[in-house]
Amino acid sequence: MTFRIPLLLILVSCLVVGCNGTKKKELPKVETPPLSVTIVADEPMAEAIRRELAARTEEKITVDVVTEEVLLGEKRFTKDVLIYPPAMMGELIQRDWIAPIPTATLGSEELKLDDVALGIYQTETRWGSKPYALPLGSPVLMLMVRTDLLDQLGLEVPNTWDEYAAAVETIQKSDLLKNNDTIAAATLEPLDEAYLPNLWLARSAAYVKHGENLSTYFDFATGKARIDSPGFTKAAQQLADVAQTVPDAFNSLDPKASAEAFLAGKSVMAIGWINKYTIVPETVPEDIQFAALPGSKETYKTPENQWLPRPGNQPESIPLLSTSGMVGSISSTSGQTINAANLLVLLTGPELISLISPASERTTFCRISSLPMAEAWMPSNLPGTALRQYAQANLEQLQSPRHLSALRIPNRQAYEKVIREAMQKTMAGDDANVEAIWLEAAQSWDKLSEESGQAEHIKAFRNSQGIGETAF
Repeated sequence: MTFRIPLLLILVSCLVVGCNGTKKKELPKVETPPLSVTIVADEPMAEAIRRELAARTEEKITVDVVTEEVLLGEKRFTKDVLIYPPAMMGELIQRDWIAPIPTATLGSEELKLDDVALGIYQTETRWGSKPYALPLGSPVLMLMVRTDLLDQLGLEVPNTWDEYAAAVETIQKSDLLKNNDTIAAATLEPLDEAYLPNLWLARSAAYVKHGENLSTYFDFATGKARIDSPGFTKAAQQLADVAQTVPDAFNSLDPKASAEAFLAGKSVMAIGWINKYTIVPETVPEDIQFAALPGSKETYKTPENQWLPRPGNQPESIPLLSTSGMVGSISSTSGQTINAANLLVLLTGPELISLISPASERTTFCRISSLPMAEAWMPSNLPGTALRQYAQANLEQLQSPRHLSALRIPNRQAYEKVIREAMQKTMAGDDANVEAIWLEAAQSWDKLSEESGQAEHIKAFRNSQGIGETAF
């Protein structure tokens, strides 16, 4: 049997020994520069990464933190690994700052990609059909209820937004709020100005996402905005109606603060999420329950221009992903792609993720195998029964086969600003009707899309939803 010596090996031998057999000088070894990691606005996570890397490697790996504003103010990204909120992905890809995860990395035993929750794997880490990131965890909004108080009023945990609105009205009309010194509201929601666009999207999801529908925020084929369609305007009006019942002291909460107020007994229901930094009072109401956000028994289907029932007339909740969280990507300019990928696998794999991810206020667990360790992401004094029930309900949402991604397209913040202003007008009860407010918002979205180039906009929208450029 004969063996062929690779040409590259012959060339290397010629450099060291010489092709005529004369020994040559060895070339000086090129020192590989240390890997570098940049984290967007998350010093606690950066500190956790520095600590775990110091305990496991002697390599000098730099870990820096920058604000989103500073990062996007740069002309190029020159580090090896970037860890950032998933909503930034479209902007980063447009700038060609991050690269797809190598195929060999995705199949590595150390990564165990099949352990990642379905929604996170299918949508949040992808741009089109290509995985561009590995996850460090992303929370979803949850419904929180006091079942003892609902029972007093003959109410059940609402499964639809219509039932939720009816429950709020029943609580408001009862004597419950008048006769209780602690309870201040029927429900609390994250009405914080910064989070308001995502709250509206989360409420809209069940009305606009159905079957294999590809046209949600925008028309899949034309790229035209669809936020003035009845599914979105119904969600806007329902949100505005509930916001009117929230006391002024609680009308600017973020998702964590909304959960904190609920755990402190300030409301019968709430929408929000819990993480390690959630402040839990010494005494938590015993009869609390966590569930998926309300859904809908019907969806508005644009081709038919009418509301149609879901299969079996059963309500379905559609979780909204990527309103928070952190993911990691490899820089497109890294000269050490494989080493950078290996580092990313180490940070996001099942061994270290429970030591790194909980340090961040933005994350929750995203791996199925992390469920028994969910307390790492939860406040230490949350009762065990409540903790386990919250963790299970949270994982079920992340595992949902049908979900919707929040806005991840380039210029996302400009689109969100339009939503915020339209939602504020709706809540203020301006003379213009809801349809007129959202028609104007849709026209503003179309103008933003035209400015970025319609073809590029359509491509970005499809990719942001994990659809791909040519899927039909």
